[in-house]
Amino acid sequence: MPDTNDEPQNAPQQNAATQAELAGRVMALYGRIDETLNELRVPARDRKEVEQNLMEAVGADLLVRLGSKMSEEQREELMGTVQNVEKGGQPDLPAVAAFFNANFDQNELLEVLAASTESVLNDFVKEMGGTS
Repeated sequence: MPDTNDEPQNAPQQNAATQAELAGRVMALYGRIDETLNELRVPARDRKEVEQNLMEAVGADLLVRLGSKMSEEQREELMGTVQNVEKGGQPDLPAVAAFFNANFDQNELLEVLAASTESVLNDFVKEMGGTS
């Protein structure tokens, strides 16, 4: 008779390994941003602004990718977490993070974050005339 306890015991280990692999991929991509800025010889005085712009582009790409996976009700719920933001203000990031954690699997979030980061970085390098 097969041991039915194998699946529940192995599933968390596999999930943790997958999450660690995805987190490593995301961290490596963020490391590439630094390497790319060095390769492109971005002046120190401009570096912070370029990094900020890249992070904002990653965030926008991430929202588009996740938005395409959300139902209309989920989109409305998300908009409710940011609708009180005054012009130029910042959204309640813990509320936004809680929304995404409640509506998406962590592996899926990491996958989409990695894809967004990779896409933005590759586009940036291409536009700047560097190599990816």
